[in-house]
Amino acid sequence: MQSDTANNQYANEFDAFQIARALWSQVWVIISVTAIAVVLGLMYAFFSERVFEARAYLVPPTQSDIAELNAGRTREFELEPYTIEQVYRLFVRNLLSETLRQEFFESTYLPSLSEDEKKRSQDALYAEFLKKLKVTPVTADEVGRYSVIAQTGNAEQSVDWVKKYIKHAELQAVSEITKNVSYEAKVRAQNMGREIDAKRETGEAMRADTLVKLRAALGVAEAVGVQKPTMIFDGTPNAATTNMTGEMSFLRGVEALKAEIKSMEDRSSNDAFLSGLRDLQAKKSFFEKLAVTPLKIDMYRYDGNVEVPQEAIKPKRTLVVLLALVLGLMLGVLAALSVHHLGGKSAKKSPGYQV
Repeated sequence: MQSDTANNQYANEFDAFQIARALWSQVWVIISVTAIAVVLGLMYAFFSERVFEARAYLVPPTQSDIAELNAGRTREFELEPYTIEQVYRLFVRNLLSETLRQEFFESTYLPSLSEDEKKRSQDALYAEFLKKLKVTPVTADEVGRYSVIAQTGNAEQSVDWVKKYIKHAELQAVSEITKNVSYEAKVRAQNMGREIDAKRETGEAMRADTLVKLRAALGVAEAVGVQKPTMIFDGTPNAATTNMTGEMSFLRGVEALKAEIKSMEDRSSNDAFLSGLRDLQAKKSFFEKLAVTPLKIDMYRYDGNVEVPQEAIKPKRTLVVLLALVLGLMLGVLAALSVHHLGGKSAKKSPGYQV
């Protein structure tokens, strides 16, 4: 039993020795194959298209960034102020929209391709574009951090794509919120205008009614001969009353009634006598200005700077060369063993071969 174990150990050592000797005899095959693999790896690493990646991180704006948006949005004007969450959520919705992707694909990505590349199908090009430009949430919160990533063959171009894509999203979001604010302001201005018209119509009707009452009182005053205001005392020397309204208006006298009638007939406008009209006019003016005032707001902030990448993410040259070296050694060993094996078979078949 011990003899069999010793024989097996000796056989294994002999086989390992034979393999090592075989590999050594074909060392130039191993070196040649490895050198070829390394050269091919170097060619791929240094001549294949390099890919640079630019990345931007976005976070919600501050209250001061949206201050202009909320100018005048108070309870006095019955307007709820916009919150940071509302503004940033609107921006993110545009940032993630398919419409923006398609517009950027047509306006920026397609013009950057060569004529030969443009001949490929639009579906294939769009699928490739989606791999090169990505928008992903960094945090689970809907109004948290988002990253915009662009991969191109030029470092400066990748940064330009990131900033341009974010700017397009902001312009769309600002346009949307501006339309909402403008529409809301126009509707409220129209409502204020209707209220003003109604108040003026009511004022005109009240003036006509007052003139009718004054003319009736004038007729009574002329009939009874009351030319000047008449004072009526209630019996006490310190309690004089002048109840000259309603049915007793004729006591104001012919002269006073004629003067008031003439004053009301000569009025060009009742605005000064209408309660609350000036407040309505001030609100209407505010809403009209708000409807046409351009908004200057920031709907996001950069979390850090968008740096120009210094190193390409593809290909990783060091890794490629190392893999080529390892693969070359493996192929070289296989080639050396194959050559040694074939050489052994040829020797056995030769006429002078002896066992």
